[in-house]
Amino acid sequence: MVLSGAISDEKLFESEVRTGGNDFPYFVRLGRMFDYATAKKLAERALQHANLTALQALAQLQPVATSEVVSTADGVRIISRATRHGQASGPQLFFLLRHQLRGQYRRIFRELARSTIIRSAIRISGQGLRPEIVTQVPFYPGLDEFDLEATLEDTLNKGDLATYADIVGVERIAQRKIGTIILDTSGSISGSKLLAAATAAAVAAYHLRHDKYAFVAFNTLASTIKGMNQPANIDHIVDTILDTEPAGYTNIADGLQRGYEQYRRAGRRESWAILITDGIANRGGDPEPHARRFHSLHVLQTPGTYAQGDETCQRLARLGGGRHIKVQDHTTVPRALIHLLYRS
Repeated sequence: MVLSGAISDEKLFESEVRTGGNDFPYFVRLGRMFDYATAKKLAERALQHANLTALQALAQLQPVATSEVVSTADGVRIISRATRHGQASGPQLFFLLRHQLRGQYRRIFRELARSTIIRSAIRISGQGLRPEIVTQVPFYPGLDEFDLEATLEDTLNKGDLATYADIVGVERIAQRKIGTIILDTSGSISGSKLLAAATAAAVAAYHLRHDKYAFVAFNTLASTIKGMNQPANIDHIVDTILDTEPAGYTNIADGLQRGYEQYRRAGRRESWAILITDGIANRGGDPEPHARRFHSLHVLQTPGTYAQGDETCQRLARLGGGRHIKVQDHTTVPRALIHLLYRS
């Protein structure tokens, strides 16, 4: 990193851009006093060098100037290519600029953010890790497994040579899940936090794509994004989160009530629900009576600034008969969610 001194913040910023710097807080610190013209010039430099971290910092500080620079054919091409090559700031750029982007550029950058989030969700979800039901069946050609001990026991009891009819086959069937995701999208959810929420939504939608599930989001009030008996559409779920306008209040009670309406439609006692929140309820009634109605309510606690959130999340999980997991950083929310989904 270039050391400051007589060199202006503008020159330091430009030098960091050229050398591939990716220290977001440092970019923000340098750019706090930039005016519109300076920010626009540096955004052009950042785009030229495909430095999405610098663009993200300028988008936070001077969104109008940055939006003008990226809302071009070159902006789409460069940002799309940088995102495909692993730079993770593409979706965050969309969150920061979505009120300034207009027309086709808002649609293009939203599609880019959605595809990046879904690719990340697929990587996090992994393959072949779902719980399985193992059953014994009569052997048939094409079956990959058989139970050697059970086959030998049957053959010995029979006292004769084994035939195909004596072989005990093994079938593995992926266990179908039934559950409800209840996601907090309230006022403190913005920027990287909203990215984590969107990625968590995509992780759930991808992992449960062959299952029966519902998806509920809440802030001041709750809304059902996907009902228990509605077909799954991962693009719709992610787009809904991308378009979410974080409200200033957190109504956990309404989220749980709306979530329970979907949960009970599952019709199976072994169904589950996962509540994702920081636990700071500042709107609506007491969430505890709603938590008691669930047979299995897990709580994934996101980072917050008040100890009250710890107490609320632990109590809701206990009342709902589920597990409580707390993460220290929003970027770990999607992986913590997949941990819960694998065990639900």
